[in-house]
Amino acid sequence: MSFNDPGFLFSNRPTDREREAERQAWEAEREFVRRCYKRATLLVVLTMVFVAAPTGLEKWHWHAVIAVACIISLLGILILWKRAFTNGFICFVFAWGILPGWIYMAPTVLKIAKEQYLVIAKEWQRVL
Repeated sequence: MSFNDPGFLFSNRPTDREREAERQAWEAEREFVRRCYKRATLLVVLTMVFVAAPTGLEKWHWHAVIAVACIISLLGILILWKRAFTNGFICFVFAWGILPGWIYMAPTVLKIAKEQYLVIAKEWQRVL
């Protein structure tokens, strides 16, 4: 910039109103990402409970996991669109890695948890 250019006389700094509008837009994006991530988390938890619960609907586990994975993927895309990359990638990991793996691991985890519960209950009965 030279003194021959009169641009140095003008302020390019945003006004208070512009800064406040930018802050509100940023907060709205952050709140949107938070809502999407909470919904994705709720879907993951409900699906993991559905797979682990002895409901007699074992033949529908894969259908439920694939449907929920698609919904979580859409939420992940929305989260990525708002530039929250870590949360978006976590959604994809849960949708296409952890939920399908949970179908295979849930019976083993439940069996181990039941055995551990019996051991802990036995020890508490011995102590009390």
